[in-house]
Amino acid sequence: MRPGNGSADPAARAGLDAQVGMDKRPSGSRDRMVPQPVRELLDGLRTNWRVAQHPPLDTIDQGMELGIADLLGLSIENLSKFLLLEDAGGLPILLEAGGIRRPDLRQVRAVVGCRRLHMASAATLSECLGTVPGRVSLLDLVGHRGQVNTVVLDGNLTATDEQTALPLGSDDVSVCLPGSCLPDLARKLASQVFILPES
Repeated sequence: MRPGNGSADPAARAGLDAQVGMDKRPSGSRDRMVPQPVRELLDGLRTNWRVAQHPPLDTIDQGMELGIADLLGLSIENLSKFLLLEDAGGLPILLEAGGIRRPDLRQVRAVVGCRRLHMASAATLSECLGTVPGRVSLLDLVGHRGQVNTVVLDGNLTATDEQTALPLGSDDVSVCLPGSCLPDLARKLASQVFILPES
């Protein structure tokens, strides 16, 4: 299959009204869903990716209640959430954590080389990524390059070719792509990319 063709297990699309078929030609609503810079970035990864619409979500807990893993055709372990953190000096760090478990901030501090981390404020999210709490994504860096230069990825997700989902600028649209693509994607968007050890 060619890159960006949006192929997926039909069961993952059933009942979702999932948007797939990532042709490079204009195709109406799909093009409105995936901005051209994001589409070009994803196609440049040379892997299969797809866009899925789903019920609106602001938290991973909401997603679990709605059965988002089943709706997206993903395993619970391959769900991902993104958090914008700041170190004591105000350096923003985008953390991608896999599954439903709580991220180990001690590991993040050790990998990044800082002593303290805290969640970024809503104002910082808006300023750095143009988003709000609950809608943070690695793809937010596409329109905000240079605002966040440090990304930390979950080694459990980057070690698999199974798909994970990245929010796409809203609470009801996600891009699904293999977890193993995340380091290459992050390196195109940030100058420092760290990968946490697998657990």
